[in-house]
Amino acid sequence: MPSADFVVLTGAPGSGKTTILDNVGDAIRVVGEPAREILAEQRSVGGAGTHDRDPSLFVELLLRRSIDKHEAAQRWEGPVMFDRGIPDCIAYAVLMDVDPAPSVAASETYRYRNEVLVLEPWEEIYTVDDERTMSFADTIPFHRAIVDAYDRAGYAIVAVPRGSVEDRAAFVRGRVV
Repeated sequence: MPSADFVVLTGAPGSGKTTILDNVGDAIRVVGEPAREILAEQRSVGGAGTHDRDPSLFVELLLRRSIDKHEAAQRWEGPVMFDRGIPDCIAYAVLMDVDPAPSVAASETYRYRNEVLVLEPWEEIYTVDDERTMSFADTIPFHRAIVDAYDRAGYAIVAVPRGSVEDRAAFVRGRVV
């Protein structure tokens, strides 16, 4: 059964998710992106759980963190916006040639609101950093894998229109509260 107060904002890396979430306001509780957290943690301890060292371990850690965040949010009041959801783990698994079955099973158990807000790749705003190292061209298949994962998991895809950060944050707020 979907959680009416759990909303996912997802999309290709560098499409503006974090910036939008930083600007949605205090009425919406935001859950940070697990992939960036895991990559930073693994790099800080010299761990193997990164997409370039051990993709299987990375997807396993990503799924566990995503489930933990979903479970923690069940104790909160009001709307909660997730910077990526459990079906994103399916996309990571598929793209990294890792078995997606655990992520598929988890996406059936841990649900969000039926509408998933998706940001398309946008080259003009794309940047790289310590955790985001892929080229812009590589974000295109990533985006397709994300859309496919959410579609197969039974979610309705709602495209967030391009525009200013303020306009995009207002669009997201309007879909949540």
